[in-house]
Amino acid sequence: MDLHYEKQGDIQIVHITGRIDSTKADLPGKVIGKTIENGNRQLLLDLSGVSYINSAGLLAILAAAKRLRNPGDRCVLCGLSGEVRGIFELAGFTKILEIYPMVGDAISYW
Repeated sequence: MDLHYEKQGDIQIVHITGRIDSTKADLPGKVIGKTIENGNRQLLLDLSGVSYINSAGLLAILAAAKRLRNPGDRCVLCGLSGEVRGIFELAGFTKILEIYPMVGDAISYW
């Protein structure tokens, strides 16, 4: 899994590519932890480059998103492929996480 960081105004965008599975499930949590430590409370996770995610990856993203639950905090996902979105839907995460089709969509609704 590779991570690329981009900043747009107050929004920290993290572009994630590759697989989020048991071997790398802790990375989303570390990313959000680092983001919070650096004072960034607005996070956009771009998963358009993620080809696969398993339950460990889902739980890591959910746990990380819960760390940004204070007033003014925001953790948003975007770019879920059909397969990845299906996994999020089966887990019921599409009902509890804010998800947009693309980065531009997420930013426009910020």
